[in-house]
Amino acid sequence: MSASKLFLFNVLLAVLFISGCANGQDSKVKNLSQNEFKKVFDNKKGSQIIDVRTPEEISQGKITLAHEVNYFDADFQKKVEKLNLDKSKPVVVYCAVGGRSSKAAEVLIKMGFKNVLNLEGGYNSYK
Repeated sequence: MSASKLFLFNVLLAVLFISGCANGQDSKVKNLSQNEFKKVFDNKKGSQIIDVRTPEEISQGKITLAHEVNYFDADFQKKVEKLNLDKSKPVVVYCAVGGRSSKAAEVLIKMGFKNVLNLEGGYNSYK
């Protein structure tokens, strides 16, 4: 990643953190707009992205670099752990429209992830 992209990435994370605090959000999960996602994460090698939709939904399309972990699976947490993601780096979670991914994001926080971002509008808005 170039120095300018790294700088932009850090500025974006700072803005997201500050906006979450300013809105009085108690949750550590931050919402990420489609535009912010496309600027920082979309098709970027090394991005940590988790698609929590069902296999049937994923068969209709997905974000290219996303890991697939069905939120409804009984062993959801074990499957996330097997991905060996860096818990100190940002991780983006998405579903179809944002409901499941919000719940999954809370689970990731409890698992020790420090910077969890929920993609606003989910895949339906992305496509």
